[in-house]
Formats: sequence, structure tokens, C-alpha cells
Amino acid sequence: MVGLLHLLNLMTPQSLRQSLLLPLALIALFVFTATTAFADCAHEVKPSGDAALQMLVIGDSIMWGQGLRENEKFSTRVKCWLEERTNREVRVHVEAHSGAVVTAAAAAKVNFIARSGEVNLPTPTINEQLDHAIQFYQEDRSSPALILMNGCINDVGVKNLLAASTPLADIRARARQSCGSDMFALLQRVRKSFPQSYVLVSSYYPIVSPLTDDNAFLRLLVKKLNNQRPEAPRLTDKQMRQQLIAISDEWYKTSTASLIEAVEKINTDAGPESSSPKVRFVEIPFGPEHVFAAPDTLLWNFMFASTNVSGFAKVIVLLSFGTAAYKPNDHVREARVKSCEETFKKSKDTKEDKNQKALRKDLFIICRYASLGHPNQMGALIYTEAIKGQLQALIDKAGWKLDTTRRLTLERKDPNQ
Repeated sequence: MVGLLHLLNLMTPQSLRQSLLLPLALIALFVFTATTAFADCAHEVKPSGDAALQMLVIGDSIMWGQGLRENEKFSTRVKCWLEERTNREVRVHVEAHSGAVVTAAAAAKVNFIARSGEVNLPTPTINEQLDHAIQFYQEDRSSPALILMNGCINDVGVKNLLAASTPLADIRARARQSCGSDMFALLQRVRKSFPQSYVLVSSYYPIVSPLTDDNAFLRLLVKKLNNQRPEAPRLTDKQMRQQLIAISDEWYKTSTASLIEAVEKINTDAGPESSSPKVRFVEIPFGPEHVFAAPDTLLWNFMFASTNVSGFAKVIVLLSFGTAAYKPNDHVREARVKSCEETFKKSKDTKEDKNQKALRKDLFIICRYASLGHPNQMGALIYTEAIKGQLQALIDKAGWKLDTTRRLTLERKDPNQ
């Protein structure tokens, strides 16, 4: 994430640094591996091999499905639903991974490579994911009928979204650039590379709201970031909370408007001869009650109880950091920790100085808690239903169904044409 590495140097002494890394991980919304998803679906489909429907998934940790088992991810649920509705096998190729940014300019310089999409790293960028997908489909001699994609929150950056002193105008400008101009340029490449594909671009959601618990970890981090900016005014906890909510609201409104504008513009550029828009925006209906630490949150949190602590209880939290009581409550945390250990272990062939060692250890801690703030299994269901709502009208129009004689309802096109 943009600014993520800079945040780590701010968090001293060690005990305070570790306590502040918890909320930092909650916004690690956003690896290096591409995978083809195979999941058992309730409705078994066994069409002929050449009738498979191809689906590509590119983007950040939300598209990847941070913290979810394979069968819980919305990309897998969409696959199964499409198989049932079209009576065709759906093959899913996943390039999305945690931490991905849209452009190389927003990528932090880190010298780590991960084998799991659960490990949050800025590269490959989403543009690079597209490059990899183009090569994959050229070698496979096929083309995706459907592309699910997102991107831009990591380009805006966690430091800017969590610092109470960040001007709203700055959030607005960054979101317009990343979710607007940069996303439009990416969509141009997607349309040029896969002109026959239908593309669904999903929205984001607010990070916090007035219904978010007065989280002690988040409060400490926001205060620390605010104090690190000499020009920043000294704010009370209440003022910082209000400003953080305002930043989250600005981010959500501007990112949504910018993504919609990018989608509309790419469809307009396709010309009037286009009978059906190839690119569609999918708004995810998360309300104020669904954000992090809210009453009806749809996001991963801590395994047990609240982090709303103060005084002596806060000392207990610091002493118990990393214990079962403060593990994230996602479903793949143990596997992620192993991947984090593999990614951020010290190389035997490389000497590291004190700062490099501290950075590596801090990145490992962030990796452990990377699921916090991502859609949980219920959140993934909301994403699934929103995507299905867009696909309902597309299935017949796109000619994806097989008839009872196993023939396509519309003549299949040569993917190499």
C-alpha cells in the first residue's frame, strides 16, 4: 500500500509500534501468484471441454478474497452460479492478490516475492496482472467471456486514509486520479486486449462510520500519524474521530463517483454501434452499520470481543499481542501466517542492517493481520448478489447458455479472431 512502509518507521517504541500495527493491518485492504480456481459446486456441470466459459479475476485483496476459504470467495460463488444458469463449465483464472496497486508509480519498493495472494504486496500491479492474463489466454488459445475487476484504494494509500490531518481535498484528488484517470487507462487496455469480454468493475465501501466502535488501537494510530505532521493541528480524540469519519466518507463518495465516470466514459468511447455496454459498474450496498467494528459489520474483525480498551486493560492488550484473544477471525489465518513467515524470513544470502530487519519484521506482523477490514463470508455474499444482479440480464444477451442438445445458443466465435 502507498505509505505503508513509511508508517512503520513512525511506530516507536517497540511496544507502541506493535500496538499500532493492528489497526494498520485492518486497512491493508488492499503476491505474486496467479491461480486457476477449482472449487466444488453444488450443481455439477459436465459439458464438453470446448464449451467452457472463461472468467478472469484481476484486482486487489477484495477481488482475491482476503481471509476467505476458496468456496467462500465471491468469485467462486459467481462461478458456481454461472455454471448452474448456463449449463457450462466455468474456468476461473485469478491474477488478483492482496496489496495490489493499479500503477507502478504507486508501488512501494519492496524486495519480497510471495507465493500466496494472502500476502499483501503492491506488485504485480493490476496493469501487470493484465499483462500476465494476456499471456495466459494467448497460450491457452482462449479468451475470457467475463472479467471481474477492481482497484485504486491501495493507490490512494493507508497513510492518507488514516491520518486525521489529511485534507479532504487531498483524498478527493487522489481518488479522482487513481479511481478515475488511472482506472480509465486500465479499462482501455482491458477493452483493447479482450474486446469481446464483459467487464464488471466493483465499488469499495466506507472504512469507518459513526457506528464504528471507539477502537483503542485505531485511536492510537490516528493520533500518532497526526502528531507526526508538523503542520497538523493538535486535535482531541473526538475531533480526530470525526475527521477520520469525514475522510472515510469522502473516500467512498469520490471513489464511487470516479469509478462510475471511468466506466461510463469507456462505454461512450466504444461508440453508438455498441448494442450493450461491455463494461458495467457494480455498486456494493454496504451501509454505515456494515463497516469495521460496527454493530452489523460485514468485515473481518478480531476473534474475541472488543478492542475498545483503555487504562490497565490497554496494558493487558499490549502484553497479549498476538495471542488467541487478538487473532483475526478469518478462516485462513493459520495458512496466511505460514505464508507470511515464508515471505518475510531472513535470507541466508543477504545481509541486512538494523532498519531492514525492523522493516521485515513489521511487514510480517502486518501480514498476519492483513484480513482485518476485508469482507467476511457474509460480506462476500453481498458482493456475490450484487454481481449476480448485473449478470442476470447478460447471460442471454451474451449467448453464454447451452441448449438441451449441448449446443451454444449463439454461435461461438474463434477467440483468435
